[in-house]
Parts: sequence; C-alpha cells; structure tokens
Amino acid sequence: MNRLYGICLIIIIFGCGDHLPTPEPMTIAGMPNPVQVGNLLIGGQPSRVALAQLAETGYKTVLSVRGKSEVSWDEKMVADSLGMNFFSIEMENLVEEITSEQVERFAKLMEAGESPMVLHCGSGNRISGLWAVWLVEHRNVPPEEALRIASQTGMKEIRAAVQKRLGLGEN
Repeated sequence: MNRLYGICLIIIIFGCGDHLPTPEPMTIAGMPNPVQVGNLLIGGQPSRVALAQLAETGYKTVLSVRGKSEVSWDEKMVADSLGMNFFSIEMENLVEEITSEQVERFAKLMEAGESPMVLHCGSGNRISGLWAVWLVEHRNVPPEEALRIASQTGMKEIRAAVQKRLGLGEN
C-alpha cells in the first residue's frame, strides 16, 4: 500500500511517465542555477524580487535548507507577504551527513506542501542532495537515477554525503 501511495504521489508531483521528468535549466533573474523538474523549481537562493516573480507565476511553497545566518533578510516574512508557504530545514553549509530528521522533515513537507514548489539552498547543491535521498528512501527511485537527476539540479559537494547515506561507494 505504501509503494502504491508513493507511485501516486510521484505522478501527482511530476506527472505521468516511467521515470522522473527531464530537468530543464531555467533563467530567472535573481535566482542562481534554477532547474525545473516537474512541479519543482530547484536552485540557489532567490532574491526578494525573484520570489515575487515566482509567486506571480503561481509558485505556492518555498522550502529553504539554508541556515538563518546565511541570509541577511527575512525570507519567511517576504514569502508570507506574497501568499506563499515557507518552510525551512537547516543544513550546514558543508554537509558531511544527511540526517534522518532532515529527510523525514523533507518528506513531510513534500507531502504537505502546495505545488508548484521552490526548493533552494545557496547554490542548489544541498537541496539537490536532500531531494536525491528523499527520492530513494521515500519514492523508491533507484539510487543511480536519483544521483543522476540530482547532479543535473545542482548536486556537487554534497554527493559524498548522499552516497554515504544511501550506502553507496564514492564514484
């Protein structure tokens, strides 16, 4: 039953098909490295202006994995003022481990968050790594596929922590 639920949720979030949608690099002023994957926009920290543009185009939820000390403005306040839901899961800038707590919070937010969603960190690296772990552990995506697609959405330095979490050797 959980597997069927997971498949249905993937179809709802990403649409129909045998595998995840192809990541589409985007150009959004004020947001580094944005990549669209189905109803998700994954990338770096959007500016206030970029958040306003994203809200105007229909994005409903923002999830940041940046620490409070990394951002010099109140992103939650700005998102709230734009009618967007804002959630935060703090991850250290240099991630050595992705914790079960982080993955479980991410899973709950992915299920509860209203689409389309903006998922971000500073560059797209941390959020892509956390998303890859969620794909494997909560959506039964094969690890190789999750690593491949997360590499296309910005996963770089966090790859070793993702592989460690998934019990894979370094590649």
